[in-house]
Amino acid sequence: MSKKMTKKKIILLGGAYPQIPIIIESKKQGYHVITCDYLPENPGHKLADQYYNISTTDFEGILSLAKKEQPELVVAYASDPAAPTAAYVSEMLGLPGNSYQSVKLLSEKDLYRNFLLQNGFNTPNYVSIIETDRLIDKVKNLELPIIIKPTDSSGSKGISIVNDLKNLSETVDRAYKFSRNKRIIAEEFVDNEICDVHGDGFVIDGNLVFALLGDHIYNKISNPFNPAGTYWPSAHKEDLIDSIMNETARIIKLSGFKKGPVNIEARINSKGNIYIMEIGARNGGHFVPQAIQYAAGFDMVKATIDVLNDKPINIPQNSKNYSAYYALHSDLGGTLVNLSFADELKGYIKEFHQYISFGDKVNPFLGAGDAIGILLLSFDTREELTRIISTLDQSIKIALE
Repeated sequence: MSKKMTKKKIILLGGAYPQIPIIIESKKQGYHVITCDYLPENPGHKLADQYYNISTTDFEGILSLAKKEQPELVVAYASDPAAPTAAYVSEMLGLPGNSYQSVKLLSEKDLYRNFLLQNGFNTPNYVSIIETDRLIDKVKNLELPIIIKPTDSSGSKGISIVNDLKNLSETVDRAYKFSRNKRIIAEEFVDNEICDVHGDGFVIDGNLVFALLGDHIYNKISNPFNPAGTYWPSAHKEDLIDSIMNETARIIKLSGFKKGPVNIEARINSKGNIYIMEIGARNGGHFVPQAIQYAAGFDMVKATIDVLNDKPINIPQNSKNYSAYYALHSDLGGTLVNLSFADELKGYIKEFHQYISFGDKVNPFLGAGDAIGILLLSFDTREELTRIISTLDQSIKIALE
């Protein structure tokens, strides 16, 4: 039998541009890499050893593939929709990973809100909606404005704010277009006077052993709920960040999630109350793990595989740099003609990942999938970070026609 045939195998759910780092790391660790999704043109598949055209949300399709290929690991990297699939298949086949129930709990917004409520955590008032519900009756006890969300989508897709109930049906219909399970959540808007907190963490034996939280950068024009970036570490007071981490750690412990990366989003309302809005059972998208590595020195991509193999995880303790990711985007649609960066900005760019080629279509920045590309920035001081982040709109020129 050839050496190639005896290689250990890994199935990676997704081959999109931001998922390339886990493909590269898997090959570096000696795996025969099998990628799958329903987009054969995704660039990661060219780096894999094999590709299957199976949706990452097709539980039985991926299970059948795993039974055929007999991998050592099935991993969902930087993908909310794929995380339950990886957990389900791994559990069914006795492979390393988290329980399907713990990942499902963190991945479906109505289940997560109910869990928070039952365990005494802050959560906005909410209702879950299915297609047979009478909408007005369902939301009559909620205080406007309310946020409408698909319970099982990601990247800010299908999220709308309702200030007048005459717009409720339209916004719910829009959310259904992005929901596979056809459940929508309507929840009261959590007012916030300061930017939302966002970052990645890492869990070992049910304990949150690492987290770096930063502050979201928002574009208020295209979609106020779709972040255009994050910078690390957060500018909030240390005791506030510690409180967010403590609440997150408690949620993770109670959820039954045992090992691997998590993506954290939190909001602080005008009264100073902390809401852990989401904990994704996966790495952050848009190269968030790489941006965090520039700030904290922790290689979460390697750790994502190592923790499943029960290898020691090296978490640096003293790295205190500053970093950011920023999604290049346009408020208008068109064809991408040119991109340019100011000279001062160029000095802080560590990586530039261009998703959309010149001559290709650009959509308005309504969701994470509408990004033109991603900048990873690194800074030596908080002052540098603050200055550069505040001038990004002037430092980046995007030409469309």
